Amino acid sequence: MKYFLATRPYVVSASLVPFTIGALLALKEGHFSLILYILGGLSLALMHLASNSANDYFDYKHGIDRPGTFGSSGSRLLINGKITLKEEKYVMITTFAFAILFGIITVLLSTPYILIFGALGLAGGYFYTADPVNLKYHGLSVPSIFVVYGILITLGGYFLMTRALSFNALLFAVIIGLPVTNIVLANEIRDTQNDKVVGIKSLTLVFGDIAGSVTYLVFTFLQFVLAIYAICIKDISIWSLISFASIPLYVRIIVKLFSKSYGKISGKEIMNIDVESSNAMLIFGIGIMIGLI
Repeated sequence: MKYFLATRPYVVSASLVPFTIGALLALKEGHFSLILYILGGLSLALMHLASNSANDYFDYKHGIDRPGTFGSSGSRLLINGKITLKEEKYVMITTFAFAILFGIITVLLSTPYILIFGALGLAGGYFYTADPVNLKYHGLSVPSIFVVYGILITLGGYFLMTRALSFNALLFAVIIGLPVTNIVLANEIRDTQNDKVVGIKSLTLVFGDIAGSVTYLVFTFLQFVLAIYAICIKDISIWSLISFASIPLYVRIIVKLFSKSYGKISGKEIMNIDVESSNAMLIFGIGIMIGLI
């Protein structure tokens, strides 16, 4: 069980929701394959879990996550000594291997061009913290997550079904990419002090915690505005308003982030802000999926 927890399974929705939205948009347009959806989703989920394990492995190896820091649900196993760095490495390699295996099967049953999406996603997930790229350590967390988990995965789900790309697919990639990106942005706001100590860059360190919280607020506002726009142009049904059930969660998160930014609470008091953001994204994404169905 500890090896499964080391992959941070609670955030796998951050990849499966965008993928499913892309696939459901294709279904709405008359293109869908259940077997490709299952195989592609399984490969994607495993790739996400492997990337989580890789991120925790390299964060701990580089001294970013260490005793006294918040880490994530997976890296806390390393911090608390419940799993060794060597074991985390084996979890990472094994999960990547299975992700690649199911990815190859998906490619063989669909089109070689889908390999482009898979390869870019694999590279983005691994080099998020791995040497020599270290995207996270150079202030590229937010843009890289938006591109990989928002744009790339949503378009990949759509392309897997249709063998084509469209403006509508890009619109929905942005709609779901914003709340997915906010998960890592919330983490950056929480971890500002620790990131400053270890000398890595983040947008919140460059522009400040308050700017980070404002960005989170703007991203949240935009995702709902774009959802309403999609309803107005009839790309999605009125049922997608179910996604607005996530607003109370977002209000609570935003209040916490601004409270931390203004020094009223500490990062420790919002330790699980990533889980809260992930849950809010999931409810929002489910609403969008229902609207597409």
